[in-house]
Amino acid sequence: MEQHTFRRRGLGLRGADPDRVSPGYVLYAPLTSNTAHLISTTGEEVHRWTLPTRAGRHARILPNGNLAYNGVHADSPNLFPMWKKYCGGVMMQVNPDGKVVRKYSDPHAHHDQNHLNDGTILYTTLEPLTAEEAARVRGGISGSESPNGVVYADCIKLVEPWSKSDESSSSDFDGSASTEPGTKNGGAKLLWSWRAIDHLDLDQFPQHQSYPREHWPLINSVSLDKDGNIIASSRNTSSVFVISRETKKVIWHLTAPTVNQQHCAHEINDKGDMLIFDNGVFRPGLAVPFSRAIIVSRATEQITWEYKDNTTGGLGFFTPFMGSAQLLEGGNVLIAEAATGRIFEVTTDGKMVWEFVVPQLDDYSKVMGAQDLEEMEKIGFSYESNAVFRAYKYLPEEVGWLRL
Repeated sequence: MEQHTFRRRGLGLRGADPDRVSPGYVLYAPLTSNTAHLISTTGEEVHRWTLPTRAGRHARILPNGNLAYNGVHADSPNLFPMWKKYCGGVMMQVNPDGKVVRKYSDPHAHHDQNHLNDGTILYTTLEPLTAEEAARVRGGISGSESPNGVVYADCIKLVEPWSKSDESSSSDFDGSASTEPGTKNGGAKLLWSWRAIDHLDLDQFPQHQSYPREHWPLINSVSLDKDGNIIASSRNTSSVFVISRETKKVIWHLTAPTVNQQHCAHEINDKGDMLIFDNGVFRPGLAVPFSRAIIVSRATEQITWEYKDNTTGGLGFFTPFMGSAQLLEGGNVLIAEAATGRIFEVTTDGKMVWEFVVPQLDDYSKVMGAQDLEEMEKIGFSYESNAVFRAYKYLPEEVGWLRL
């Protein structure tokens, strides 16, 4: 009998309502691979990219047709055990033929490396705090700092890593040394930067008591709102907040119980409303966790729409980490239950119209070095996985280069 639960339950396309599923193609990048896959609504793979490094979170397709891919930096240091699970650092553009045409790197980058449509990159990175700064960070498990008692804290950077006028040449810049806006490093220009320790109210943003103190506040998504301010999602503090680009102060803040270890917070309309993937770990007052996708009003901070699996009392939809939600043309929402590689589409009235389970089920041994594998085994990630960080769907006209 098949012993792996995901194989036994079934991989690939699990169901589709052809009359209600939105048209287009779904993109995902398995975290145990160095590939990105584009599939049709019938579950058929229509394009595949093979990349030079394993996936360091997600990929998406840019308006110029290139794949924006976030790979793992080969020289990323061993900061703490979980670091090897979620580090990234190689931010590249790859054309449909698989050629890397642009690359920018930062060995301390992690989670969201957001390739914006104008060619800039908004991304999260980290740096060690001084002992005095670390002592100010509240919460977390006592004594759970990284080796030598170091606490790492997040920074957000907006960079212009290459010449906008040269669409064809390959560029490879290291951005780790750029610290001040306006400075250049190997051709790259830092446009804006922000340090969490300098600008967050530490009373409002404590670590959850069950999280280690090695990394604070663990920002897992960054995006721009309509005014050019920064929307950030912090997992360890269960917070979504907006940072003023001008003052660097927090001008909007949402936290538990509305969001709980959430991901993928982004604006979806001119009113500033946000679509958020709410993981639901440590949900206050509830013993049973469940995940959901929610739309939150920027004006009232109230939930105006949500999807959770009501057919099972919430038990049929849960991922304790990672995940995404995307509002599609016509109103459907594409959701990635990331840890289980399950991607599905729902209508505004909560009806499931498409479901696919990532069939690339593997362990990390083929894409990681021996030392990195050892670190992964320490934190219990030696099993076979089909996990993805996010998934995105594109209309046929958005992938006009596709040759079927």
